[in-house]
Amino acid sequence: MNVDETAPLRVLVVDGDPHARAEVVALLKGSAELEVVAETSGGDEAAELAERVRPDIVLLDADATLGGHTAPLSRASRVFVLAAQGDRATVETALRAGASGHLVPGAFTVADLIRGVRDASRTSLGLSAREAEVMDLIASGRSNGEIARQLFLSEKTVKNHVNRIYSKLGVGSRATAIALWRGMMSVVTAPDRPV
Repeated sequence: MNVDETAPLRVLVVDGDPHARAEVVALLKGSAELEVVAETSGGDEAAELAERVRPDIVLLDADATLGGHTAPLSRASRVFVLAAQGDRATVETALRAGASGHLVPGAFTVADLIRGVRDASRTSLGLSAREAEVMDLIASGRSNGEIARQLFLSEKTVKNHVNRIYSKLGVGSRATAIALWRGMMSVVTAPDRPV
């Protein structure tokens, strides 16, 4: 997978209810930041599909979560369980198995999903709130100068934040930092861009 700053996050939708699955797919297809690369009704087929299409995000219904499919899928993707608000047992099972978060079917938006991916990345990558804010802007394709103007900082301060981000992430390029931030696990880095 070649990573660039504008590539949409690749999503696999797993839901045994065809109507619910169609609603999720329709919601995601309206976003420029997400691309539904596959959909399936069951967790058994999800593992095979995930191996083939390598999604960045897997949306997994409660039945597939309880069927034990969260752990294998979470090794290569950010997994979000689709479960009702009061279904604590399913959500806790999913989180213990490696899920990044929980979304309520029919109640979440594209922004909620993207925020979940970013929050999971921030937590797992150890960035401060300001560094996460800078990384969000980097991931949206902004230059250091644009970030400085938007956050009312000097370019030198932004460059210092970028250097700390690179150090914390253990990367040397914007493309690799963006890939990690967006939750992509298998990355072919693009040529380094100057900081």
